[in-house]
Amino acid sequence: MIKRWTSYFSEMGPAWIVSAVACGPATLASVSIAGASFGFELSWVVVFSAVFGATAQYLAARIGIIEGKGIISVTENRLGSLWGWLLAIDALLATTIASLVLMNALSGVTSLVTGVKSTWWGAPYAAFISASLIRGGYKWFENLCKLLVAFVVVCFIVTAVYIDIPLKSVIRGLVPAIPVGFESALMIAAIMGGAVHITIIAMHTYNTNLKKWTTADLGLARFDNTLSMGFAFGLYSLAIFIVAAGVLHPNNIKIASATDAALSLGPLLGKKAMLVFLVGLWAATLSTISPTFLATAYFVFDIMNWELDTRDKKFAYVIVISTALSALGPLIKGSFFLLLPLMLALGLCGTPFILAIILYLLNKKEIVGEYRNSKVLNFLGVATLLVTTAIAVQFVLSRLSLV
Repeated sequence: MIKRWTSYFSEMGPAWIVSAVACGPATLASVSIAGASFGFELSWVVVFSAVFGATAQYLAARIGIIEGKGIISVTENRLGSLWGWLLAIDALLATTIASLVLMNALSGVTSLVTGVKSTWWGAPYAAFISASLIRGGYKWFENLCKLLVAFVVVCFIVTAVYIDIPLKSVIRGLVPAIPVGFESALMIAAIMGGAVHITIIAMHTYNTNLKKWTTADLGLARFDNTLSMGFAFGLYSLAIFIVAAGVLHPNNIKIASATDAALSLGPLLGKKAMLVFLVGLWAATLSTISPTFLATAYFVFDIMNWELDTRDKKFAYVIVISTALSALGPLIKGSFFLLLPLMLALGLCGTPFILAIILYLLNKKEIVGEYRNSKVLNFLGVATLLVTTAIAVQFVLSRLSLV
């Protein structure tokens, strides 16, 4: 048993790529705004997002491992070309929106850190990221960004321990309740969309293939997802949420920009809170946006039935086009910190489709044979599908002022 756990720790990986994307600036913005606006009232969404996120990613890992292909080609082969194209369009649309908003955020936080305000920060960033991905990436730089993000997360965790947290309020917040209004519907959809998002669900099927995992690694995949999405992502989002709810909400501080959110670290870092927060936000954005372009390449190559090879000129073309398109992101009007939750909420609206497809495929004996979902996994999977669908519908209806 000990030997197996040791082996798991040394071999895990694909789900951590996904959780690194999930632990990005959009989730940080969403849980911060939710905590500041509603206190601990939305604690249940933060907890459920980790549970459902781990469930969705494990389902994605299962279909990727069992079929040995990415979800788009699996859907095309098993359900037909029409369904494959619909899924590809859904995934590409959500991913493109994400890349535009993330580039907007990267430009915005760069303007705040440097003091040089410009809508054209996206151009040099697009060129840098494009060159990096085509050349295979700069691991030292990626690791630096992750260390900066980890440092900020530690600051939030320490602050959460440092401040006086009203446990009764936290416990009451674990009982599902939806405050009236569009803002609450948006924040609930955004928090859930940070963990259960079509881009990272689809991307994970390709990650497991690139790792060359087989059905013998299904236990490893479950461990990988539980530890990364269930624990690490859960700790990340819960710590930030608790600090915002415990520091900003009691002082009636509403978040309208990134600088407002930085005040949540004030009790621990004082005057340094602003700089530390912004540098961490910059690192989180830069480390999150690159995988979205890789996801775009995965989806395009799969629907076009091209063999994925990063040395292929077509890979370079897809990366260059997608990064160049994202350079237009900074032209989007509005506070980038408020656009990030909207991005996640919109992404959640496209997510039930891929969840329904994966659940259907994993319950067809003629497709997956002995690896059909267990009753427990189906319960969690169906719960994830129903809850995310209900939240997405609530968000859309609230936006249309129908509820």
